[in-house]
Amino acid sequence: MAKKAKVKKTNDERILDQHQITYRETRFDWVTNGEQALTEAEAEGIPSKSILKTIVLKGSDSSQDYLVVCLPLEYEINLKRIANELGKKQIHLADNKKLLSITGYVHGANTPIGINVRKGFPIYFDVRIKSFEEISVSAGKVGRSVRLKQADLLKLVQGKYLEIG
Repeated sequence: MAKKAKVKKTNDERILDQHQITYRETRFDWVTNGEQALTEAEAEGIPSKSILKTIVLKGSDSSQDYLVVCLPLEYEINLKRIANELGKKQIHLADNKKLLSITGYVHGANTPIGINVRKGFPIYFDVRIKSFEEISVSAGKVGRSVRLKQADLLKLVQGKYLEIG
């Protein structure tokens, strides 16, 4: 019988291990497979609305005014609403070309775990995820995610709920 190749953990999985947070690795390439990946997730019993995308935003207050919002893949963000709720004049999407230098991750691999631990950016979660005990976020590598208890993730990244959509 052939040995199963050992998968190298991502830095974000190591962070979860250090904090003794239980998680399950999942492999769905949301970025390039989109709807197919959501269908595969649903077939495995993972509700699509519990799978979150991580979006990096830039406030207009200073050159270092970044924040992160996490919301279900199928929803859109409302920048005006977010700015209003946070008391900011304006909020913009961070420049995709600069994401690696801003967060340490490429587009499609941004994760609230590493961004908060390494950069200290504030993390906000869409209020619509409150009904899910478990959620999925990127593991810090395109095509890899971690599924964990919502409460554990919010505590780790000091996340707050926000009306994002």
